[in-house]
Amino acid sequence: MDNTVNVALAFYSQAYESSIHSYTLPKEQLIYTALPAEALAKCKEKRDRTPVLILTENKVAGFFVLDAGKAVKEYTESSGALLIRSYSIHPDYQGKGVGKKSLKLLSSFINHHFPTKNEVVLGVNHKNTAA
Repeated sequence: MDNTVNVALAFYSQAYESSIHSYTLPKEQLIYTALPAEALAKCKEKRDRTPVLILTENKVAGFFVLDAGKAVKEYTESSGALLIRSYSIHPDYQGKGVGKKSLKLLSSFINHHFPTKNEVVLGVNHKNTAA
């Protein structure tokens, strides 16, 4: 892949279920994030969590959750904030600019789908130097 790789953000849909359940990460990355299938299961339990796919050419290149629940208060007092959880890029797409492009798209995605939100917080484990 090169710099012209197309990246899009989309809400999770069942059409991607097999991709989510086959999505793996190296052990050293699993220390810091949940696999998408695990995060998706929590989204089904907690309605304030929204699963988002990072797509390239209609394939799952990454995943994260936007959380509007109580956990946001651990990071900010703003009622207009969302917390990014379980952010990961599939190993096949790491180092190719997909993560950077997905974060550049995040602001317009949130403005469009969550118009009452005006802040995004990324909770990062301090030991995760790559993040």
